[in-house]
Amino acid sequence: MKAIQYFNFENSLAALNFYERYLGATNIQRVGGDDARFEHMPEEYKMDKDFTLNATFEIMGETFYCSDTYKNKKIDNSGAIVAFTFNYNDERERQRAIDFYGKAIEGGCEASIPLGETEWSKLYGIFNDPFGVTWMINAE
Repeated sequence: MKAIQYFNFENSLAALNFYERYLGATNIQRVGGDDARFEHMPEEYKMDKDFTLNATFEIMGETFYCSDTYKNKKIDNSGAIVAFTFNYNDERERQRAIDFYGKAIEGGCEASIPLGETEWSKLYGIFNDPFGVTWMINAE
């Protein structure tokens, strides 16, 4: 058994596009509101093609799930935190973490703790994405 972070967004398509472009999301699989499996639902439950019933994606080799909120209602994702830990002595992992953080900031994420050395970590940083999710980088 394992735990997987599941996000709800007002607009998952926007989040998925952003994550693909700036956080390196890959292997995006999405079931939209126009999926044939839902064509016989009562009219009041039908969603348009841009509505995400469920999606999976990978970032930095980890799997995440997401969906849209019912009727795309606003949602506050503050408090949703993803923490990536890595081996600081592994040059490839360290560079991957640096690149991930840099690309996120370049894409418009807000740095709440700039990536750098802290008292507790040789490389640590936190940023918030435009969808309210907080992302942490921490060297072990």
